[in-house]
Amino acid sequence: MSVEAHGSGEHTAGVNDDLIARCAAWARECGALRSGEATLALVSGGADSLFLMHMLATAHDGPVGVLTIDHGFRPEAAAETAQVVAAATTLGLPVRVERLGLVPGPGAPQRARRARYASARRIAAEDGWSSIATGHTASDQAETVLMRIARGTGRDGARAMASRDGDLVRPMLAITADEVRKWCGQSGLVPVMDPSNDDDTYTRTRARRLVADLARVSPGADRNIAAFADRMRDESTVLAGVVDAAWARCRRGDGLDVAGVVAEPVALSRLLIRRLLDEAGAIGEARSSAAVERILDVARGRLATQLAGGLVASRAGGTLTVSRPAGITEATSLNLPGEVAFGPVRIGARMAAAQPCDADRVFITAPRRLVVRGWRPGDRIAMADGHHQSVARMLASRGVPSVLRPEVPIVVADSEVAWVVGHRVSAARRAPLGQPAVQLEVVR
Repeated sequence: MSVEAHGSGEHTAGVNDDLIARCAAWARECGALRSGEATLALVSGGADSLFLMHMLATAHDGPVGVLTIDHGFRPEAAAETAQVVAAATTLGLPVRVERLGLVPGPGAPQRARRARYASARRIAAEDGWSSIATGHTASDQAETVLMRIARGTGRDGARAMASRDGDLVRPMLAITADEVRKWCGQSGLVPVMDPSNDDDTYTRTRARRLVADLARVSPGADRNIAAFADRMRDESTVLAGVVDAAWARCRRGDGLDVAGVVAEPVALSRLLIRRLLDEAGAIGEARSSAAVERILDVARGRLATQLAGGLVASRAGGTLTVSRPAGITEATSLNLPGEVAFGPVRIGARMAAAQPCDADRVFITAPRRLVVRGWRPGDRIAMADGHHQSVARMLASRGVPSVLRPEVPIVVADSEVAWVVGHRVSAARRAPLGQPAVQLEVVR
C-alpha cells in the first residue's frame, strides 16, 4: 500500500450553477454539510464524484480535501487517479492518492468498499478531516432501496442511506445520476468510465438496470424511490418513541417478555423483534422479514429457530432471546492431515487403516475436500438401508434440542454429510475394515 500527496492551499470557486446551488442548499438543510467543517471528498473520477468535488470546492465554506484510490483491480486506474489529481489541483484542493493493491476475485466490490472506507478514515485522522463525503446520488439510493426490499428488508432497511452517518456524509442524495451526467457534459468534464459499472455479474449493476427500466414505466422513478426512503426515515423518527415505550414494557433481562410481545399489535411486535436483532448484532439475512416472522413464531409457541450468522432465537421461561450459542463457528476446511477447532471441540484428520467406528472416531473413504461446520436446515445423512435421514430428526431422537443443534460439529466430505460428530457416520462414506481410509476423530 502506498500513499502520495499533491497540492495544498485554499480551494477556489469552480462552476456555480443551479444544480450545484440546489444540491448544496439541500445538503446544508439536512446537515450533510456543516458550516466550516473540514471535509474529505472520495473522488474516483466518475461523473458523480467529479460533481462532488466541484460542488464542495464551489459551495462549501469549510476546508475541502480530495482522496482518490487505486484499488489495484485495473491497470487503467493509475492513469485515472492522475486525472483526479490534475482536476483537484486545478481547483486548488489538496489531494492524496492511495494505492491499495487489492486483487480481483470473489466479493471484490465489498472488499473494495471496506478497504476504501478504512483508508479514508485513517487519512482523515492523519490530516484532520472531520467528515468524509461520497458522491452517492438519488439514483444510488433508489438502487439500494430496491436491493434491500428484494432481500426482504423491513422499515429500517427501506430507509437506505442517510445523508449523514457518523463521519460519512452524502450531500448529493437530492439529485440524480442523470442530472450529474448532464452537468458534466455542460461543464466540459470527461468522467472516468469504470467497466465494472456495466458488469451484470454485480448485484448493483443489475439493480441499476432495474431502476432504468422502472423509469421507462414511470419517469423520475429513481427520484421517487429515493423520496420513499426519505419518508421511511421521517416516519421512523416518529415511530421511535412508540417503539421505545413498547420496549420498556416488554424488556426482560437480555430478551423480551413473550406474553408482552404477543399482546402488542403485530406491526409493533415486528419492530420490537428488529430491535432485539439489532442488539444481538444481526446483519444481512438474519434481519430479513422472513427471519422476523420466524422469531414471531417462536414467541407464539415454537421452541427456537436458527438464523443466519450462527444466531438462534429461543424461548425459555417466558423470555424471548436472540443469541449466538457458545461454540458456533464458520465452515472451515480440514486439511489431511490436520486439525480444526469447532468451538471447544478439535477435529483431526489423518490417513489410517479402517477400524470399527465409535462416537469419537470414525473411518471414511478418502474425499477430495473436507469441511467442518455446524448443522444447517436440510442436512441429511446416509443410512445403512440406502435411505437418508434428516440430521435434525436424528439429533432430536438422541435428545439434542433444536437450539443446540448448531453446536454439534458436522464433517462434510465433498458436499455430503460424512460424520455428525459424536452421533453417526454416513453409511455411504464408512470405509471397509482394514482398507486405507481417512481417520476422523475428536482430539482430546
